[in-house]
Amino acid sequence: MKKKVNISYIAGLFDGEGCITTSKIMKYNPMMKKRYPCTAIRMELSNTDFGLVNLCKTYFKEGHICDISPRKKGYKPQKRWQLTHRQVYRVLKKLLPYLRNKDKIKKAKLVMKYYEA
Repeated sequence: MKKKVNISYIAGLFDGEGCITTSKIMKYNPMMKKRYPCTAIRMELSNTDFGLVNLCKTYFKEGHICDISPRKKGYKPQKRWQLTHRQVYRVLKKLLPYLRNKDKIKKAKLVMKYYEA
């Protein structure tokens, strides 16, 4: 029998293994032939336990999973759950009340503020 997944469990997993990044990049628009500033927002969680990574994607029904090859001999392969832009916003909206890591809370609030402004 499968146990029901609790969002606080996923929040704890994300506190320990997850990452939220924001960066300013310049994108090129070929139609207008010019560059413009853009904010890139990304959230990811990597782990060697494929079941945990799949659990996150299944629970939120957002993002995608990619395989990560071992960097060195003897290392295990990993799976990475990746989300970008509004996917990050939708997931963080649900996850934020359960996060405990101060740095991740600060970054999550920054992302929320960006989309709610």
